[in-house]
Amino acid sequence: MFAWIANNAVTIITVVLLLVVIGIALFSLLKDKKHKSGGCTGNCATCGMNCSSGKKEP
Repeated sequence: MFAWIANNAVTIITVVLLLVVIGIALFSLLKDKKHKSGGCTGNCATCGMNCSSGKKEP
């Protein structure tokens, strides 16, 4: 078992680092999406943003 780990150490470290980078990227994308979802949806009937003359805000 330890011989297999020693023979494949570079591959194991590479895979672990890639998984960490992918995890950080996904976390960042989800965090950014939460912050950007509060804009105008175009449904003025349920909107609390008090848009002037019923026009959508950009």
